[in-house]
Amino acid sequence: MKVHGDAQVNVALKAMKDEFDRLHAKFRTVSVSHIPEIKDEITGWTKQGMIQPAFYDENYGLFKFDSTQIPPEARSLIIIAIPQGITTLDFRLHGQSHLTMIPPTYPYSRLRATCQEILTRIFSSSRNTVVKAGVPFKLLTVRSGLGRYGKNNICYVEGMGSFHRLEAFYTDFPGLPDAWQPKEALEQCTACTRCMQACPTQAITNDRFLIHADRCLTYFNENEWDFPHWIPPHAHNALVGCLRCQFACPLNHAYVKPRGDTVVFTEEETRAILEKTPWEKLETSLADKIRQLDMDGYYSLLARNLAVLISG
Repeated sequence: MKVHGDAQVNVALKAMKDEFDRLHAKFRTVSVSHIPEIKDEITGWTKQGMIQPAFYDENYGLFKFDSTQIPPEARSLIIIAIPQGITTLDFRLHGQSHLTMIPPTYPYSRLRATCQEILTRIFSSSRNTVVKAGVPFKLLTVRSGLGRYGKNNICYVEGMGSFHRLEAFYTDFPGLPDAWQPKEALEQCTACTRCMQACPTQAITNDRFLIHADRCLTYFNENEWDFPHWIPPHAHNALVGCLRCQFACPLNHAYVKPRGDTVVFTEEETRAILEKTPWEKLETSLADKIRQLDMDGYYSLLARNLAVLISG
């Protein structure tokens, strides 16, 4: 591997800053040596009884902490925060419009491809590589100092609030700064309880730092089972995920805005989803629309989630 001096590192850092500034994005770099610490922190939540083993398996089991799953020459992790608004949707049915949303964290493919293209272009001249990282983005963002935790356990980035998309990549480019630090919570959250009051399932409490994730509405509408009886119909507010605590947060008021034009689903398209039409039998135009929203991975859940939104 080619060894780089300080001047080359500074050139790479400036190139990243210039490129990500154009996206109004921010980034930090940390050493891959901290991967075991990330793993220990997350597995520790289970050992302490903060999350259930089944919840860990369903939500953290896909993260790649094993040394065989990390590029052998990886030196650093680059974590990027890109501002992103909500995606508004309009489902037409029986001559009526049913408006709902997708939170900013879900649409990812276009931003991920853009970030990877930028990094690959910057590091290719030095024959270094960039690989997507399967690590907990939120925790990595906070431990890098790029973001801070809110009382709702959502990551906040200065100038974006919680309305952003996070991405992370490994690189074997040597000498990048290690910004690793203790995680910090927002001072503004200390005396504020608005997210607690807004949470429709009482998942946010004052008795612990972590929210009760197994009570969070997002947990239920991202998994294939019936909604518990104790979740009121009016709690549902997004096609996937939940935005109640983020909308209630004073730190987000400047960042609540749509990502683009409202995406409209015709009566025929709405019925096709509600009738659970098999993916392979969807009209190409509808499948493309769902795929462009990065909702194809959630397609098996959309009929249930959409039905409760319409009926609620």
